[in-house]
Parts: sequence; C-alpha cells; structure tokens
Amino acid sequence: MDIAIELVHGWRLLARVRELIDEPGVQRLIIRNEDGEDLIEIGVPAMLAGVTTRPVLAAVKAIADEMPRVTIEIVRGVMLERAVGEPEPETDEEFDRAIDVVEPVFERY
Repeated sequence: MDIAIELVHGWRLLARVRELIDEPGVQRLIIRNEDGEDLIEIGVPAMLAGVTTRPVLAAVKAIADEMPRVTIEIVRGVMLERAVGEPEPETDEEFDRAIDVVEPVFERY
C-alpha cells in the first residue's frame, strides 16, 4: 500500500480529485484542512462500482469554495490487473495446496 500526501489550493481541488478518481490503483482519498482535521474520506472503488459521483463531487466543490488550501492523502493499493501480453504470474505452492482442499467441497454442490 502506497500513501502520498499533496497540498492543493482550493481552486484546483475539484479538478485534482476528478483526476485521482480516474487514476488506476487509487483506493481512497482523504481531504484534510490546514489543521490536519479530516473533512471528507472518499472510497474510490465504491465510486467506480456504480455509485454516482455527483454528491461526492458536490461536497468536494463546497470544500474547495471554503478552504484556501487543503491536503489530500492518496492511498494507492496493489494493482490486481495485469497488462495485456504480460506473462501469467507464477502460482504459489501454498495457494495450490489450498485449492486442492477447497475444490472437492465445491464439486459436491
């Protein structure tokens, strides 16, 4: 898990949040005021899963209108997707043993 912190001016906040929502690997955004108090926490995967972004972006816009500067904490997770043409990752022996135990159980149902 990778965490980055950016200082953003209020007039740039909405555009930066939109960029980060579209950026692959971003898991969560936490917007804080200059005193370090959390203003809003955005779960990016939930937004990409079909939840409408308008209410969240409206809240970000309201924060941007009131705050001259904010801090954005960007939490990035491990990318689970692999690029096209990339070789399959090698399987783990422990995972293979676990699958050997679980597969017969699923075959019964």
